[in-house]
Amino acid sequence: MASAPPPLPSQQNLRLAAALNVFLPGTGLIYLGRRTLGMALAGAFLGCFLAVVTLFLVGYARYLSLATDDRLLQGNKLEEAGSIFHPTWLAGLALTGGIIYLCSSILFAREKRRGNATEGEAPAEPKF
Repeated sequence: MASAPPPLPSQQNLRLAAALNVFLPGTGLIYLGRRTLGMALAGAFLGCFLAVVTLFLVGYARYLSLATDDRLLQGNKLEEAGSIFHPTWLAGLALTGGIIYLCSSILFAREKRRGNATEGEAPAEPKF
């Protein structure tokens, strides 16, 4: 038997929840009482963000090592410079983070609409 979510905060607090959700996806849902879903989205987004930062910093360290090497033009070291930053991994993680951000925004809007419907207002009809 599922318990009903807690009632939504006042309009001013909904603005705070929206601001939290913009800065870190999922935190607005945590604020509104959907803690499990919010923590999952926030954790996934932070994981992607930390992975991107780590890949970038490791790649930058390798780039500096390669750029300051005296034997830069020997062999295929110059050609290796293009793959140092792992562009496909960075793009994939950035895309995943964007999808998580979009999902968090959609779920926040649905939760906000659900809260308005329980307060007596009729939810807007979806337009197809």
